Amino acid sequence: MFQWLGRLTAMHPGKILFAWVALALALTCIAPDWKNQAQDDDIRFLPPDTPSLRAYQLLEQAFPKDVSASKVIFALERPDRPLSGDDFALIDRLINRIDTLRKDRPTLPMTGVASYKDGPVGKRLISRDRHCVLVPVALSSPYLALQTREAVDAAEEVLRPLLAEVPDAPSLYVTGPAGIGRDLTKASAQSLDHTTRATVILVIGVLLLVYRSPLLALIPLVTIGIAVWVSLQLIAVATLIPGVHIVNISQVFCIVILFGAGTDYCLFLISRYREELEWGQEPIPGVTRSVRAVGGALAASAATVVCGLGMMGFAEFGKIRSAGPVIALGLMVGLFASLTITPALLSLGKRTVFWPGRVRLLQRPPSQQFWQRVAKFVTDRPHAVFFATLVPLVLLAIVGLRVSTSFRPTGDLSSSSGSVQGLEIIQKHYTAGETGPITVLLVSQSDWNSPAGKELLTSLSTGFGYLPNVAEVRSLTQPLGRAMTVAEAAPPVTGKPALKDLLARARQNLGTAVGGLTVMAAEPYYLSKIDGGTSVTRIDIILNSDPFDASSIATLDLIETWLSDILPGQTTSMAPLRTETYGVTVHGRDLGKAVSRDRLRVNVLVAVGVFVILFVLVRKLWLAGYLLGTVLLSYLATLADWSTVRRHRMACAVLPVHNSCGRG
Repeated sequence: MFQWLGRLTAMHPGKILFAWVALALALTCIAPDWKNQAQDDDIRFLPPDTPSLRAYQLLEQAFPKDVSASKVIFALERPDRPLSGDDFALIDRLINRIDTLRKDRPTLPMTGVASYKDGPVGKRLISRDRHCVLVPVALSSPYLALQTREAVDAAEEVLRPLLAEVPDAPSLYVTGPAGIGRDLTKASAQSLDHTTRATVILVIGVLLLVYRSPLLALIPLVTIGIAVWVSLQLIAVATLIPGVHIVNISQVFCIVILFGAGTDYCLFLISRYREELEWGQEPIPGVTRSVRAVGGALAASAATVVCGLGMMGFAEFGKIRSAGPVIALGLMVGLFASLTITPALLSLGKRTVFWPGRVRLLQRPPSQQFWQRVAKFVTDRPHAVFFATLVPLVLLAIVGLRVSTSFRPTGDLSSSSGSVQGLEIIQKHYTAGETGPITVLLVSQSDWNSPAGKELLTSLSTGFGYLPNVAEVRSLTQPLGRAMTVAEAAPPVTGKPALKDLLARARQNLGTAVGGLTVMAAEPYYLSKIDGGTSVTRIDIILNSDPFDASSIATLDLIETWLSDILPGQTTSMAPLRTETYGVTVHGRDLGKAVSRDRLRVNVLVAVGVFVILFVLVRKLWLAGYLLGTVLLSYLATLADWSTVRRHRMACAVLPVHNSCGRG
């Protein structure tokens, strides 16, 4: 097959190039806009039975005005003194300006603006020291979507000039999930630009250093440029097929992989072509022989990568499942481009592609060439070379096995990033857990606004307040929350018996934190009816720790144990009772579990798939196993080497902060 492909590209280079250009133009005409097709909703990409997804769907049904796909938070702070009346007047103007922008530009995914004037709930947006006020803006687009970046940029553009008009205005910070997503999207775009430029410079530098030919340096760039364009348009067209999804991060990975692997394929082919000319072949037969010689190796190399990417299609997490196959499709396009466009360009250029250098016939015997000497050294001392390379790789692989994974969305952002600084400001003036409360949703056929419902809510609210690491609990019966004093703090809770004792203690200390008027004002936020009368209420639990800390997950486990194992036996008036938990901590825990399961599953499938490919190629079990072992060893050693530069993270831009200070 590769003999035929090489002859076709060598004999008809103009037709090959015309066909690629025509394909690129045709796909461009029919492909939908990537921006409109990409999906980045992490919650909906989780498996259907995931607690955070069930809770999100219930929250969306019961409190549609208070749930959003993402949220940008504008934090206005005076570090040296409390905000004045003039400052609050300025904040009112800022809120009106955002609301005007939302109405004037309906294409922006803004669904609502919260204000500190919004009753009891809004008062929480003012810090206790009155040095900071938050203005949350709900968005209908996920936090990593391009539409989110557009909305955040537009809002910031209308606010900055207004602040500039006021002498000594408060400092403005743009943060929250959408602010983090905007910064991550910008960082990804900048990284992509830097990677592309670095790749181009590296390829040009290597080709100029090895071949000293500017024309030759253009061939891989033209090949990969066309391959990238065709791949992205083809992937966009594939989304027209039901069930095929793409995420924005796939675009970055596709470009990076194509530039990396595609450049290798092109250089491999060019190197073989030069060898053919050095051995006395004419350009046209040399191109044919080059494609025939390297085609199988390139196809096998691409097959292992495609196999690995394709196995990601068996993942539970939708982002992984969607990204793998589409990137594999792009790599296949890159392989085919390398085996057709590059030979066609070499055939057109003939020996001129090496200008101003010249390809001379070999004058020295092969044994005197550098790589021949290296090969002879290795084959003459196989044991020494084997152990000399094995020992450091094993040591690095041991370190690589201990590399941990983190799901912090800010893990890959600089500390000088605006959204990171904004989070620090929020955690400075508010409780750390304000950036992501744990929301408990309670569903019953009985009315939560009844005496029995309020009694149970008061009991739960008081009891949750005694849990370790809980700063405040807000509910229908105490919408402004109730901070625990040192005297009230409970001893460490480690199991069901301790939780039962804690519940009994809470019942002994039942009380109403606020008056009836405040409860009535908070009802729309804490109480809802669904499915023709089913009553739903919510309890927001604010932790002392950051939502991503391990201690937050430990507290979440206690809350879920209370709800699933103890609560059903403690109440009959509101039974049957359905409970769900939602929030950043819940989502992070669920996401970590899903990705960990996917990593194990995909790793096993990839190893089996690559082993089968290697066995088909070498036809020997021990040799296929040896080759696979070297790949795994190199992979683990690479992780260790990377961890010495920077802690290995898997932020992946996959963790939004949905419940941030205010509504939703």
